[in-house]
Amino acid sequence: MRRGIPYLCLSFLLLLMAVPLTAQRDLYDSLLVRQIRVENPVYKPVVGIGGGAFSFLGDVRPGRWQPFTNDPGLRLTVSTFLDKKHFYVMDFHFMMGGLDGRLDLPGQHLNFRTDLSVLGVSVKYAFAHLYRHPTAVSPYLSVGVETFHFNSKGDLLDAAGRPYQYADDGTIRDASGRITNRDYVYETDLRSLDLYGRGDYPEYGFGIPLEFGFEAFLARRVSVRVGTALHLTTTDMIDNVDEHSTGVPVDRHTDFFTYSFFSLHLDLFSDPEYRTERSLMAEIVPPDEILSADEDQDWVLDMWDECPGTPAGVQVDSLGCPLDSDGDGVPDYLDLEPGTPPGTMVDDSGRTWSDTALVVLLHEQAAPANEMGYYLGGKGERPPLRRSTTIPLRFRQADTNHDGEISFDELLKMIEDYFDYKTLLSMQDIYDLINFYFSQ
Repeated sequence: MRRGIPYLCLSFLLLLMAVPLTAQRDLYDSLLVRQIRVENPVYKPVVGIGGGAFSFLGDVRPGRWQPFTNDPGLRLTVSTFLDKKHFYVMDFHFMMGGLDGRLDLPGQHLNFRTDLSVLGVSVKYAFAHLYRHPTAVSPYLSVGVETFHFNSKGDLLDAAGRPYQYADDGTIRDASGRITNRDYVYETDLRSLDLYGRGDYPEYGFGIPLEFGFEAFLARRVSVRVGTALHLTTTDMIDNVDEHSTGVPVDRHTDFFTYSFFSLHLDLFSDPEYRTERSLMAEIVPPDEILSADEDQDWVLDMWDECPGTPAGVQVDSLGCPLDSDGDGVPDYLDLEPGTPPGTMVDDSGRTWSDTALVVLLHEQAAPANEMGYYLGGKGERPPLRRSTTIPLRFRQADTNHDGEISFDELLKMIEDYFDYKTLLSMQDIYDLINFYFSQ
């Protein structure tokens, strides 16, 4: 026992150390992970499954409608939006189930049962135009088209294979006169039996489903529907009789059936509302605007940009200066004659000086005769400094009014910017700028 106490103490200390480490790791994870709202999510089809009950409305049926007296049915749906505002939804549905009915008249006792399979498409409208904000529960209407298949059978024989014997009071009697009941085994194919002279009629039809119900949204991707659909059909032979059947009193209407249901709908494939993004680094300290500034947007920060103010779209080197492929001192974006040979004299547009232009230029820049004494070491007076016509590239940022000349106010502004750490010019550059100002 005494040996176990140190181990317990050590385990307790390790547990205490693990708690802050876990909390620290969670903090780091929270800094690296962020939730971003998806601007234009892609909506995929919604899958629904439900159950309900079919009820038959035709010639062979009791006197009143009973919506839950027939066989249960299964319905599968696939839904998708028809418009960008999501006002209309298209439902593709497939249903399986059954219909049955009976009709007891004096001297006539009819019954049938049929399996039913339905395939169709409908458009659902949920009155979203009337709501300013989405609601948790909303009514809806739906209308569509469908096709269905049936195979009506009748319960005409008892368990022993003998036809049922109906008494005058409508009861079924056996050979000894005792009352018995039907076994509800639909063993006889009614179409092949052809009791009423209708022959081999088609065992399929088309319908128009009219549906009304309510839809409740339990979550963003989960909803439920409760409703009833009336299926108007194009056939009157679901119950094996119609207005042309002989010896049977029927109406002139086609057969209808209803389906009352409850269904669950899941949005399994659409884009999420928020997307999780994990960064390699967390921005703990906000970025420094001075350190990260790039005024001319040439992808070279102002701190290292030796040629600020580069026009948009101009290619620059790693120092932020415009490219000069032929090295003639004129940037490529201003060079009207690219590919000038090395050493060629060019003008401000990068074009080679012609012989005539060079003679004129040399004549303009030649020293006057009365100044030759000064240049040759004589007693002539020092000529005035010639004004420079081109601002060096590194000083062009000082020319804020872009008039091609550095004014005194612009010079003072650059000196103030230097002492306020607003320029990348060095002290030597400031001295050179002052000399350039006086040489203009």
